[in-house]
Amino acid sequence: MPSNPITVLRDHGLQDLLAGEAIETLADGFAFTEGPLWIPEHGLIFQDLKSSRTHRLALDVPGASAVVREQTQGANGQTFAPDSRVLFCEQDGRRISAINPDGSGYVVVAEHWQAKRLNSPNDLVIRSDGLVYFTDPAYGVTPEAKEIPFQGVYVLDLSHANAPRLLVDDFEKPNGLAFSPDESTLYICDTGRYHVRAFEVQHDGGLRPGSGRVFCTLDPGAPGGPDGMKVDQAGRVYIAVALGVWVFEADGTLLGILSMPRRPSNLAWCGRDADTLAITAVDAVHRVRFKINGILPRFTPKPFVV
Repeated sequence: MPSNPITVLRDHGLQDLLAGEAIETLADGFAFTEGPLWIPEHGLIFQDLKSSRTHRLALDVPGASAVVREQTQGANGQTFAPDSRVLFCEQDGRRISAINPDGSGYVVVAEHWQAKRLNSPNDLVIRSDGLVYFTDPAYGVTPEAKEIPFQGVYVLDLSHANAPRLLVDDFEKPNGLAFSPDESTLYICDTGRYHVRAFEVQHDGGLRPGSGRVFCTLDPGAPGGPDGMKVDQAGRVYIAVALGVWVFEADGTLLGILSMPRRPSNLAWCGRDADTLAITAVDAVHRVRFKINGILPRFTPKPFVV
């Protein structure tokens, strides 16, 4: 598969974090890639959102992808549940669902808030105690079918299925989200406002009232606000935006932008040391190697047979 030389825009230290000299293309030819998730020893699963397919890609054999599941109802962001199932958002199905890593055992986890149908769940992250946080913009619902008037961010206790708790409702287009390494801060992208907000997380899973602040504002000079997001072990924040992957220090200082051939949509740390960043970008999946270590999803399973 082809590769592109790495270019760093607005560099204030990002180049020093990179271990390789190229953006490697792992697979291409898709409609719109999203939701990458690394399964130890078995590669990367990701969504082709517009084709409603889940694919699995062997990282050691670039280009070797296989369809795991069809008719996914626009599956988008995904992560692991405490029982090693894959939790994912259905943009068109308007729900949170789960499958086994091999694509079997599909179940609906949540699709209502206060008896109203969710708008269009987009991305999710899970805390170490099993609480699931997800965003619910309106990308996959028509105005006449919309039952919830705002685009909110919710937390879900998996032991109380289909009973999400609303955390905040003043986003224009809530999208990607990620925890700081100690889980004291929740970062949430607002694609419509081109910024990321940071909230203090309380022990009960709520967000401390009044704690929301703008962590960073993105100014790409082109359409495409912040989308997927990940954090590394040092607390740096990596955001998929127009121009590429924007990397910020934990204090909000921009380290630079990893320029991408096309606008990235989402990110995932890969490998035993989480030192490789997988990047979904329109019709392709890429990877970039780093000198630092990212944070794998809290419930990334131990090796198993798929």
